[in-house]
Amino acid sequence: MKSMPEIFLVRHGETTWNRIGRHQGQLDAVLTLDGVRQAEHVGNQLKREIENWDSVRLFCSPLFRCRQTAAVICDTVGTNFERLIYDERLKERCFGDWEGLTDREITAQYPDAWAARERDLWNYIISGGGENYPALAARVSEWLDEQPANCQIVLISHGQTGRALRFRYCGLNPEEALNLPVPQNIVFRLFEGQSHSLDANQ
Repeated sequence: MKSMPEIFLVRHGETTWNRIGRHQGQLDAVLTLDGVRQAEHVGNQLKREIENWDSVRLFCSPLFRCRQTAAVICDTVGTNFERLIYDERLKERCFGDWEGLTDREITAQYPDAWAARERDLWNYIISGGGENYPALAARVSEWLDEQPANCQIVLISHGQTGRALRFRYCGLNPEEALNLPVPQNIVFRLFEGQSHSLDANQ
C-alpha cells in the first residue's frame, strides 16, 4: 500500500444555509458569526499541533465558504493566506436538482427520488448532475494519490468530501463512512491509515 501524507482535515464553519438546513452542494453561502468562531477555534487547535508552518502544504476547496474558513485559520495561526492551493476535486458533492433545498422541500417535490435515495445512500445519484459517494470518492482519491508521502497537509473542505477522504484514507466500508461525524469545529488528524480528532471529546 502506498504511503500517505499526514493530513489535518477541517470542515468549513457554519454557513447561513447550514443554519436553516439548505443543502449547499456546490452552491454557496457565507459563514455565520458562529462559523467564524468555529474557524478560529479550529485555527487554535492547529496552532497547538503544528510547529513548522513553513513546511505545511495548505489545500482548500475553491468554494467561498471554505475560502472564508481558510482565511480565518491562516490569520489565527499566522501564515500567509496566499499559500493556499485551491483544487476543484476538493469541492463538496454535487446535489444536482436538490441544491438549495431543505429536506422538507425535497420530500415534497421529489418524494419518489427521496425514497430511492434513502434505500441506498451510498450509490444513489440525484438527478440534474448529482454525484453519488463512489464518484466523490474517486475524485478525492485522485487528489490524494498525487500527494507525496512524508509531508504535512492542512485541508479545508466539506462534510461529505471529508467523509469520502476518510473512507479512502482509512480503508473504511460504505456503512462506516456514512456514519462518520462531520463537525464544523474539530480537526481530524489522518496519519498512517488512521483518523482521530484533536478534540478528546469527539
